Amino acid sequence: MSEIKNINLLLPNKLSEPSGSKSTEKSDLSFSDVLKKSIEQVNDAQLQADAAIKKAMSGETDIHDTMIAIQKADVSLKLMMEVRNKLLEAYQDIMRTQV
Repeated sequence: MSEIKNINLLLPNKLSEPSGSKSTEKSDLSFSDVLKKSIEQVNDAQLQADAAIKKAMSGETDIHDTMIAIQKADVSLKLMMEVRNKLLEAYQDIMRTQV
């Protein structure tokens, strides 16, 4: 259970602060940097799931840990796809307003 992380951990610390906290620091991360980091994290989850499957096949680990790694990879991929869909939808809305 300790392997399940909060969704806020996908965001850099400066961006995932609670709304009640007042931060005077300006974020040095651009949108593309945040997007790249998120994609890298999704890729890492996929690679960890692949490694867990290989370990399960060789008998090095149990199926429980393997299924957790697979589910983490699946959830992170689904989240990334939903973010992509929302970005695409927002882009299409912007393009419609400019016509």
